[in-house]
Amino acid sequence: MAGVHSAAAACSAPTLGVLAGLQSSHWQEFNVQGNSLLREDGDLRMGGLHLSGYCSAVQWNAQWTLSEGKRNYDGQTNTQARLKTTSRLKMHHGGLQAWLPLPRQSSWALGAMLGYRDISRDIASRGSVLGYPEHFRYLQAGFGGRYKTEISEQLQLTLTGWAGAGPKGRVKVDLPRADPTTLPLGNSRFASLGITIGSLETAQLEKGWSWEMGASYRYDMIGAGEARPLMRGAALVGSASQPQIVQRHTSLTLATAYRF
Repeated sequence: MAGVHSAAAACSAPTLGVLAGLQSSHWQEFNVQGNSLLREDGDLRMGGLHLSGYCSAVQWNAQWTLSEGKRNYDGQTNTQARLKTTSRLKMHHGGLQAWLPLPRQSSWALGAMLGYRDISRDIASRGSVLGYPEHFRYLQAGFGGRYKTEISEQLQLTLTGWAGAGPKGRVKVDLPRADPTTLPLGNSRFASLGITIGSLETAQLEKGWSWEMGASYRYDMIGAGEARPLMRGAALVGSASQPQIVQRHTSLTLATAYRF
């Protein structure tokens, strides 16, 4: 029992926080020849929760964010006619991170993360062209680096970078004139950079409030998936596949947290 108590004592009290922000969102799809099929751009509202703490030298962080809003859609119909409409987005992102400081390098740390993305996208109808909803789900894992430095008696600057990949996910689509179906996605890759300014590390380790504001950039690429048949009842009406997707997100956030 003594070993259990000493391990528990090595873990800090948790810190619970909330964040809010804005996200500039870009989405593009490409065919097998690398030609652009559609492009979406728009600004989304962000909100989220995060929980963090320390166990021995390892800092852990669990975070959930929701981004939602509309993007302008510029694409084409099945007959290659240009189509302009809008899409409504609701994107959930959950993640777990762990940071381990490098020996004798208190400013630097190495990290590992596991993330889950859940994206609902509803393309609006325009004239005689019918829109449809999509629901994407996929997992990713990655490794990162972090650098922290004091910039005043009360503030610190933090720089982070991540890179990783994920296995094939799936997207549920409800296309016009066909039964709902689930299509496979290809493997994914991602990279991100972030910068934050906020309370000193010593203040974050004490009971009470802390804060930070930050900016980040994230790039995601999801490979094309295999084709699947489209049915309407017992009749085969065609086939569909999810093209390659490239996402770019630039975010500005403000967060506050309380350590118990």
